[in-house]
Amino acid sequence: KMVQMLKDTSLEASNTIKIELGKRQQLVYDMIKKLGCPTNLGMSKFSKVPINQITPRTNELVKLGFVVECEKRPCSISGKTVWSWRIKQ
Repeated sequence: KMVQMLKDTSLEASNTIKIELGKRQQLVYDMIKKLGCPTNLGMSKFSKVPINQITPRTNELVKLGFVVECEKRPCSISGKTVWSWRIKQ
């Protein structure tokens, strides 16, 4: 019974995130979740959404506490050293 309550609570929390986020924020959140530890440019190329719309949404998700730094590494697209992102556990 306790396990089912925990599952229900997790599901409610997941649904709450979708309600609280704007459309672009939700898009970025979902891409990070799907892609693992993507960079902003990687998400831009994947979604065909301009980088100047991805980066501010990533920063907002960090400030809201939903997303954290994954690792600093060379971007496979630009070659520059950048942060990749992951969903906060």
